[in-house]
Amino acid sequence: MPEQPSATVMPRINGTCGNVAFPNFPQQYQHRMQEIACILQKRDGLPASYVIPSLQNARFDARAVALMTPPPPSATPATPFPWWRYRDRFLRQDRVDQGVRFWRDHAGLLRAVSRKYGVPGPILLGILNIETAFGAFQGQFSVLDCNLSLALALPGRRRFFLHQTAETLKLAQRLNVAPQTLKGSEAGAMGMSQFLSSSYLRYGVTWNDPPGGPMPNLWQSPADVLASTANFFRGHGWQPGQPVLGQVVSGRQTDITPFLQGKHPLSQLRAAGIQPRIAPGLPETTPVGLLRLQTEHGPTLFIAYPNFYAIMGYNPSTYYSATVWAYAKVIQRTLSD
Repeated sequence: MPEQPSATVMPRINGTCGNVAFPNFPQQYQHRMQEIACILQKRDGLPASYVIPSLQNARFDARAVALMTPPPPSATPATPFPWWRYRDRFLRQDRVDQGVRFWRDHAGLLRAVSRKYGVPGPILLGILNIETAFGAFQGQFSVLDCNLSLALALPGRRRFFLHQTAETLKLAQRLNVAPQTLKGSEAGAMGMSQFLSSSYLRYGVTWNDPPGGPMPNLWQSPADVLASTANFFRGHGWQPGQPVLGQVVSGRQTDITPFLQGKHPLSQLRAAGIQPRIAPGLPETTPVGLLRLQTEHGPTLFIAYPNFYAIMGYNPSTYYSATVWAYAKVIQRTLSD
């Protein structure tokens, strides 16, 4: 799911923009809903004639709130979940078979998208695999209901979900559909690649259509989905032809601790004896990270190159980005056999 939440508190605006009731929301949220209606008009420039009926037709979704609410902190530290177990959920044979079928069904399209945007097809398949199993699980939640409910019930993420509420209303206008018809996950993500509304508007492209043409269909059009996902990566710094991750070779003993946080010039890692197994062909000044991931063989060190962080623009989890890369590798090997 592209674009991650901010913890900044939502701004308050004096006044209620009219004494309007929102019958499908609990009484405790009525005043806040009036504030939201006001913000959407004053800050986001949406007309009252569109905002008020849209919010009155929306509903509070307690299930989405429950699914998105973090568990309370535990006095007993949880046992870390190893990366290889997370990875293997998405590298099962049925998922690999799905990817191979998708590739064979859309090989020409994948090659064309890759040529235009510089993002390899197997990386795009890695996203579709994790997000929706190639469109099988796109979600049936109302995107507007989820964004509103989460803006109300999760104070730490209120500003983010209020922004997504505004973007959802704008997206519905652009698509010329009723806001309630937009369906997705409990987090408000839509389509085969699970774009949030803001990402849909910013990065969504209709494959090979001229500017001003129809809006992309990210639920049903593989061409639009692949092009939009590649466009997202390009917008987040993807560098064509560069690696994603590189395993570190065993070398002299060195204290790796300083390198496990933040990014460092590639030359600094090399000087400390941290050498990639395969030379990346990048300038020594390239900022890279060092990851220690638990594989089935034990703790394993990887150098994370800029393209790894481009994937993290989609999801900030290192497990997620490493799994996209691992799945792409499996697809490449399978197709070359």
